[in-house]
Amino acid sequence: MSVISDRFSFARLAAIMVKEFIQLKRDRLTFAMMVGIPIIQMALFGFAINGDPKSLPTAVVAHEQGPFTRSLTAALANSGYFRIVATDWSEGDADRALAEGEVQFVLTVPAGFARALQRGERPALLVEADATDPSATGNAIGAVQQLATSAL
Repeated sequence: MSVISDRFSFARLAAIMVKEFIQLKRDRLTFAMMVGIPIIQMALFGFAINGDPKSLPTAVVAHEQGPFTRSLTAALANSGYFRIVATDWSEGDADRALAEGEVQFVLTVPAGFARALQRGERPALLVEADATDPSATGNAIGAVQQLATSAL
């Protein structure tokens, strides 16, 4: 016989399980805690973890002011996901605000964005996010992608 089969026995396992269930039947407080505490934790953490955030502070760094940039900024503000804090910051101001937690998102519209759109190209937007809340970040980045497609 192998070493494992000498040490492990289903009969012993069954006996231990029966013993534990008898103990739980005798001690109702322990049983209530085993069942109740996980339910309470699920309820509390379910409300504490917000998977659909609203009004996230956002800065827009626009290297070019034009109708496309204004349309995109308005779409972000009207979505409910984002609260536009500033549209006239430099990249340095936006990076500082992101690092200090003043904003959670920075959307950078590059120079030549409108011209590239008018040529039929698909210019890239830079979205910088504070990754301290991954669920909020993921949902909001998805919203930016949808808004960019619909607004432009």
